[in-house]
Amino acid sequence: MWDSFTIRRKMNSFAWHRGWTRAPAMPVNAWVIATSRCNLKCRTCPAHSPDFNFPETCFEDMRPEVFERVKRELLPGLKNIYLSGAGEPFLAPVTYEMLDRIIHPKRHILIVTNGTIIRPDYLERLIRVPSRIRVSLDGATPEVVKHIRGVSLDRVREFMKTVQEIRRRAGHPEFELQLNCVITRSNLEQLTDVVELAHGYGADMVSFTNFEPYGRADDFCTRESLMTDPETVLPRWRRARQRATELGIVMPELYFDCPGRPEEERREYQPTVYDETGRMRQCAIPWWSLYVETHGAVKPCCIWPDDAAVGNILEHPLRTIWNGPAYRALRRTVNTPNMPEHCKRCFVPSRI
Repeated sequence: MWDSFTIRRKMNSFAWHRGWTRAPAMPVNAWVIATSRCNLKCRTCPAHSPDFNFPETCFEDMRPEVFERVKRELLPGLKNIYLSGAGEPFLAPVTYEMLDRIIHPKRHILIVTNGTIIRPDYLERLIRVPSRIRVSLDGATPEVVKHIRGVSLDRVREFMKTVQEIRRRAGHPEFELQLNCVITRSNLEQLTDVVELAHGYGADMVSFTNFEPYGRADDFCTRESLMTDPETVLPRWRRARQRATELGIVMPELYFDCPGRPEEERREYQPTVYDETGRMRQCAIPWWSLYVETHGAVKPCCIWPDDAAVGNILEHPLRTIWNGPAYRALRRTVNTPNMPEHCKRCFVPSRI
């Protein structure tokens, strides 16, 4: 017998396959940004680039009035909840209130953390259900981690050790520990070491991502980003992937952007909305998911900027936004050549 999550997912999947612009059921997946504050100042993060001058209002916990709407209109119906974004979730009190409401054996939770705040009580509760904890760690030696993230490697190791010990004692069969590493020139020779480190703590997945400049031109970004240099990165990445395969660790694909090169070369290194037969890959996210910022802005996914939000949960009920003009326009165009520019630049290989 299908549960309510499955029924609603299938209803919206039917709408997607039929090309309907109206989703008959509310979403079962959502990114919920509990905070945009962080206790680190990682040099790869655009929030701390000298090229940008973000106002202090950009760094906040989810506003109480937004959380009231989220917990009433969104959380009860979610199957998959992703607590990620620009901040450190374990830094914010609202995260713990949210976890108290969503930790459940029938829900899947992903929480992305820098691994510096250890709460064994909440870690144990997360590890006892089908959740994923993704730790950001941009290097395998104390010197490199300090250089990139400004934090002690031992501190992050302690976090992963705590997770490993709880998992051995009380882990759910579907719990996963994951690591994410942003590739820079400083850690390029450590990719295989990162895989080995991850294996030592029982990690199930290691994902490497390129250092995306986001329009930056500061000295650090110019020196460290290898986003446009696949010839330098791929040999090291492939060695790391081979080792991950030997250790039974999943390692997703790596993508680049190479502006200025011929289009066929760019397509070789980045996800494309067309497959090898020329068929347009299909995106189902506008029928399945949404993304709520700390200040109430609603977007289809993480790739969309705030100034392109499809609504605000403080201004309209979520049900109205979900099938409002902006969402329906997106569903009408997302799988056509007239898709929004944000979709064309998406580096998340979510198209099918």
